[in-house]
Amino acid sequence: MKTAAFAVLSALTLGACASTATVPPPAEFDAGAQSWVGWVRFSGEEFRLYPEQNASRRAFSQDCVSGALPRDLQRQASADLGGMKVLVQGRTAPWSDDLPGDRLDHEGSNITNGCRKDVVILASSIRPN
Repeated sequence: MKTAAFAVLSALTLGACASTATVPPPAEFDAGAQSWVGWVRFSGEEFRLYPEQNASRRAFSQDCVSGALPRDLQRQASADLGGMKVLVQGRTAPWSDDLPGDRLDHEGSNITNGCRKDVVILASSIRPN
């Protein structure tokens, strides 16, 4: 009985580790660009940019790239732009699971990389598109 319980616990632990690994961004996302168009959803202090409107509507879709604006701009954008098609301007930064606190600070906004991609967006502006 203990062996079976250990096997189940081990499988769950390995599954949890596998689910936290980062993956490349969606094919439509150019990490070298300085602007991107997509649908935005806000979660905590970060946004999630989706290449397709349908992906932005699915509850657990990770077909996105996480990012954030500086804190005051982030708060205003989250109040005004959720669910809209937007133009995001900024730059990307590589994500590392070794970051202190598993987060990246972007001028007061904490990016936790809910999309679990290899890069995140350090945005300077977001506007409707």
